[in-house]
Amino acid sequence: MPRFRPFSIFGRLFASAVVVAGFYLLWLGFIEGNALKAVPGAVLIPAGLYLMVSSRRTEARRDSDREPNGDD
Repeated sequence: MPRFRPFSIFGRLFASAVVVAGFYLLWLGFIEGNALKAVPGAVLIPAGLYLMVSSRRTEARRDSDREPNGDD
């Protein structure tokens, strides 16, 4: 059963905020024609996606370590 874990929720929210900030900077860079805003935005998007995957992976690893194998 899923458990409430505040740190995993904050990690996912932070990762989502990084992705949103990346898309916002990329959008501003295209609208204003400014590469100094578009390039960091393009870098923040994959960085935020990596943070999402890593936070989910660590949560799944914690769940598998805590729950005993029911196949025995």
